[in-house]
Amino acid sequence: MKFAIAGCQHVHIKQFIDEMLELGHQFVGIVDDSDFYLPELYAKDYDVPRLDSLDRLLELGVEVVGNAERNDRKLDVMEWCASHGLHVMTDKPIAVDEAGLHRLRQLIDRREVAIGMMLTERFEPSLQRLKRLIDDGELGELLDVTFLKPHKAACHRRPDWFFEKSVNGGLIIDLLIHDVDLMNWLLGRPILQYEGKLLKTTLFDYPELYDKAILNIVYEGLVTATMKSDWLMPEAVQAWGDGRIFVTGTKGRAEIRSAGDLTGEPGPCVILMTNSQPAQRLDVPDTPVKLSEDFMRQIRGEATVLAPEDIYACNEAVIRMDRAAAKLIL
Repeated sequence: MKFAIAGCQHVHIKQFIDEMLELGHQFVGIVDDSDFYLPELYAKDYDVPRLDSLDRLLELGVEVVGNAERNDRKLDVMEWCASHGLHVMTDKPIAVDEAGLHRLRQLIDRREVAIGMMLTERFEPSLQRLKRLIDDGELGELLDVTFLKPHKAACHRRPDWFFEKSVNGGLIIDLLIHDVDLMNWLLGRPILQYEGKLLKTTLFDYPELYDKAILNIVYEGLVTATMKSDWLMPEAVQAWGDGRIFVTGTKGRAEIRSAGDLTGEPGPCVILMTNSQPAQRLDVPDTPVKLSEDFMRQIRGEATVLAPEDIYACNEAVIRMDRAAAKLIL
């Protein structure tokens, strides 16, 4: 299939490009007339043209679109794609407010094209390994999950719209959407209660950019989840951040280090300890299916790891939680 990028505002879209090329699909161009550095960089890196309109995608016979437009314009691209029969994979989040959520619901219900969102963590090898541990009963019944996700702010590499909360969505919508989705996938139980906080303690040159977020959620069966994210990761660290997940069950505990050991062995890792076995580092085999391959399965009407209803569920939840969160400014 021929594919193109419509909106090239975040480096996340590079994963989609690379995976589609690995699958043998043809990359034909980028539609993005902004002066942000990524469209020109990727056009040169992949030797593809910058196209002047979405209509050019129809002329070129494009069937699949990767959408990394600014967050408040992603649905414009998705609706255009659906109206022209093009399948669309969109970087997260899709909706940043209730109006966008309604538009997403309508797109999913019409079932005109395949709709994907880059909830990449379901496809991370370390998290696939965790999923198997849980499903196989190695940890027993789940009791608590804690997510820690410090990120680099890297303000000098961000487009201007990133610093507007009404456009970007903020930490809960933009980042913790991953963790809310992971709980839906790993646990699969309804939420009973939640509370959240957005805090601004630094980065005062950007008044709408809250630098810390915390969610506390109680699921059916009184399983608890704590989700923390921030823009406070030191810039000298080579990784994007230091994501960690701690999972406690009735039989054991697991720790996921998505960036590996920052002072030692690189790469993601899974550490398991149980009532009968001391702590051990587990092998993390390659994931059996990647995000883009899973999306192609949706296009073919096959069973998938990630479905449109999963996308809606986590996007709806984070919008609701963001709206209810206390906003605190130093």
